[in-house]
Amino acid sequence: MSGNEDARQEPDNSCYIPPAGAAPMTTETRPEKKKDPGSDWLNVVYLIVGLFILIAAFQLYFVIQELIRTWISDQFVPVASALYYIIIIVVGIWLLRDYIRKQ
Repeated sequence: MSGNEDARQEPDNSCYIPPAGAAPMTTETRPEKKKDPGSDWLNVVYLIVGLFILIAAFQLYFVIQELIRTWISDQFVPVASALYYIIIIVVGIWLLRDYIRKQ
C-alpha cells in the first residue's frame, strides 16, 4: 500500500455536505424594525374595512343573480348564470394566482 493508508476513498459522484453545527457565513444581525404605536390600530382598521368589502362582495354576488333572473328571459337564465359563474371563477383564479406570485 502507499504511505496514505488512513485516507478515505470518496466516490467520484460525491458532494460536500457541511457539518450540522456550521455557523452562518456572516455574523451581521439585521436591525429590528421599530413598530409604530399606531400600526396596531391601523391593522384593526384594515381588518374592519376588509370585512366590509367581503360582505359587500357577497351581497353583490347574490344581487347580480337576482338581476339575471329578473332582466333575462326564462329560457336564457341558465346560460347567463353559467357565463356569470365562469367569469367569477376566472377572476377568482386570476386574483389568487396574482396573490401567490407576490408572496
